[in-house]
Amino acid sequence: MGVDVFKPEALKKGDTIAIVAPSGPVRGDSLKRGVHLFEKIGLRVKLGDSVLQQWGYLAGKDRERALDFMRAWEDPEVKGVIAARGGYGAMRILPLLDFESIRKTPKVLMGYSDITALHLALWKEARLVTFHGPVAEVWSPEMEAYSFQCVKDTLMGIWPPGDLPLPESPDDAGSKPRSFSIMEEGSASGRLIGGNLSLIASTIGTPWEVDTRGCILFLEEVGEKPYRIDRMLCQLRLAGKLEDAEGFCIGDFTDCEGDPDSHIPSFSSSDVLQQYFGHTGKPCLANVPAGHGKYNAVLPLGIRVEIEANPDLSNSGRITFLEKAVI
Repeated sequence: MGVDVFKPEALKKGDTIAIVAPSGPVRGDSLKRGVHLFEKIGLRVKLGDSVLQQWGYLAGKDRERALDFMRAWEDPEVKGVIAARGGYGAMRILPLLDFESIRKTPKVLMGYSDITALHLALWKEARLVTFHGPVAEVWSPEMEAYSFQCVKDTLMGIWPPGDLPLPESPDDAGSKPRSFSIMEEGSASGRLIGGNLSLIASTIGTPWEVDTRGCILFLEEVGEKPYRIDRMLCQLRLAGKLEDAEGFCIGDFTDCEGDPDSHIPSFSSSDVLQQYFGHTGKPCLANVPAGHGKYNAVLPLGIRVEIEANPDLSNSGRITFLEKAVI
């Protein structure tokens, strides 16, 4: 994909970030924990006006959330914009954003889940590298060490290039360190794009639908039954999005199994993923530590990567970022 790609400036200690809520309402106690951890990195934090608002299942009305996002983006003091949480609602503000202004002032944008809508839109409209990573609200003690290091190293320009680091299990956990698993062997390279499967499927047919040509497609999901995952993947396949991709990275599919007490036959979510990504001739690495699971790596979207799905490798695979994500 021969495109001009724009990268934000690396954050440094003393820089100001803004936390905004483009989607659902935020819990104040967990937001405070996220603010504290960003301050621990050495960043100053501004909270958007709509962060603690609530309008049904949204953090304020659409125009208020869009205005909050643009106000943060256009603030010369703000060097990065972090989503307060996911939920639902980011798609609703896309028509209200000023993409011309966004193109003129590349900045860090980080979030995941529903924030996938913003990742797709900013890539389509501005060719801006954005970051699939933790939102401010979700900093559980279990994920803190690995995700905290990923946020610090990626946004401050310490990493990438290089291999995506994997979390290590504690010595007394009685389990092996996390490793990739292989759904289809091979190697491929391209720009990493993607995010939450539901959002990617929902934007098909809109001005911001994903373009997978020449790309490595990353997918993650939460709380969807196997037949729904099947339906969304089928939509992507029928739309040509799987065929156009060079390879695949599969993150956590959390709480995505059917009701064990149901008498209706079902596949498991792993069965469904294998049906779509196995035996395609295109490499597919699964068990990527990103999404709604215990760990949430920061994945720079729009950056060139190479994936190797090779059972001879010590960890069964490798995701290598070939360029820096920030300037």
